[in-house]
Amino acid sequence: MNKSIIMAVLIVISVLGLFCGGSGEKGSDGATSAYLGMKPPGTTPVIFAPGIVSTDENELNATITIDGSEFYFTRRMKDRKFHIMVTRRSADGAWSVPEIAPFSGTFSEADPFISPDGKKMYYISRRPVDGYGPPHDIFIMDRTEDGWSEPFHPGYPLNTPTNEIYPSVTSDGTVYYVAELYGGVGRRDVYRCRYDGEKYLNSELIPEPVSSEYNEGDPYIAPDESYLIFVSVDRPGGFGSGDLYISFRNKYGEWSEPKNLGDTINSKGYDYTPVVTHDGKYFFFTKNGDVYWVSALILEEYRD
Repeated sequence: MNKSIIMAVLIVISVLGLFCGGSGEKGSDGATSAYLGMKPPGTTPVIFAPGIVSTDENELNATITIDGSEFYFTRRMKDRKFHIMVTRRSADGAWSVPEIAPFSGTFSEADPFISPDGKKMYYISRRPVDGYGPPHDIFIMDRTEDGWSEPFHPGYPLNTPTNEIYPSVTSDGTVYYVAELYGGVGRRDVYRCRYDGEKYLNSELIPEPVSSEYNEGDPYIAPDESYLIFVSVDRPGGFGSGDLYISFRNKYGEWSEPKNLGDTINSKGYDYTPVVTHDGKYFFFTKNGDVYWVSALILEEYRD
């Protein structure tokens, strides 16, 4: 049976479950219903929401609102643009069919990330801004009573005339991201911008051993800034072209030697878009054009 037939069957089964309120029947603690009613994974990664989120298109990213009612991800459409998608949970627990998010659809956009307090969403877009584009810049929206505000461009130093991608945010508002700035270690390195409550401060390079002569990407920072998961391309000892690594930050602000997350997570291809859910239970990432999830407990084995 080919992939298109399998996906068609999965879509029918999954959508029936969604609209029959099946998502509310998967667990009494409400945890599973917050994740489209999917059975929680163990320590072996599995495809997330096959036929709904992960389809025969290319999907990536995962972020969910604090109340668990909206799940966002990115899909590369047939027009070859990346668009941010959303599926919403109704009062009876049923989830809607994913659709392009209201703020997306015109420009190529990706990498949605909801802040730990749920009050802001960060994402990247090729939306033109005078003095910045055409590469990707970081945009921000505030959570309002009616959903999300209009996207706004925070300007310099968070954005520059080069690419800024994959924003991830700590509890104090510090933004970690990847940029192509002069004076880095490699072509693409990990940076952060502190936030003083009113404005972003000058970007800081996250030095070696995180940033390296090899290209880094997709940094996920823990809310308390205690660890960082990121992609490194062609770093020696890896399993594929791009592998996921984890580094821990000590009390002096120093980063440990990155550890490869192993062949349970990494493959011969490119593995990317790491994120841990706000409840700390699940680790999401992307491989082979699908979104995967796994118990976040697997990350603990890498602590010293």
